[in-house]
Amino acid sequence: MKRILLTFVCVGLAGPAFSQANPIETRVNFTPSEIRLLQDLSSIKLELDREEEALALREKLVDLAESRLDVKIKRLEDLETQIGSLLKNLSEKEEAELVSLAKIYEQMKPDAAASVMERMDNRIVFDVFKRMNRKSVAKIMEKLSSAKGRIISEMLAEKSDLPSFE
Repeated sequence: MKRILLTFVCVGLAGPAFSQANPIETRVNFTPSEIRLLQDLSSIKLELDREEEALALREKLVDLAESRLDVKIKRLEDLETQIGSLLKNLSEKEEAELVSLAKIYEQMKPDAAASVMERMDNRIVFDVFKRMNRKSVAKIMEKLSSAKGRIISEMLAEKSDLPSFE
């Protein structure tokens, strides 16, 4: 079988002179080195064919992985959009509540507002003061304890609004 295959390969490689003769009737005598060379070429061709099949399979696997990755990226982008929307809604709700709270404290007497704020978390007091008019803040600050007033004053002096990253 190999000899016939080699004969056909050699006939094809030999050119028009051999191709016109009947390959079955033509006996080509190869030297042992030519036979080894043809066998080596045949095994190299088989190896290259296997590597080509393996590369084609790998390419299909890479394409499949890319498509799965694209689906995951799309899902993550959708989640990012949803989270951004939820955070925006939460932020808007929180802002509305702080504005409402600021209005309540502006309408209270400074003594009563200071008494309540004295027991509140400094961060909340700071956020409420940021949304109040300065005149009301000044009146309430006069009534706060010196320690609480100092802390809130430092927070107001140091804090500046950070830029939005939207």
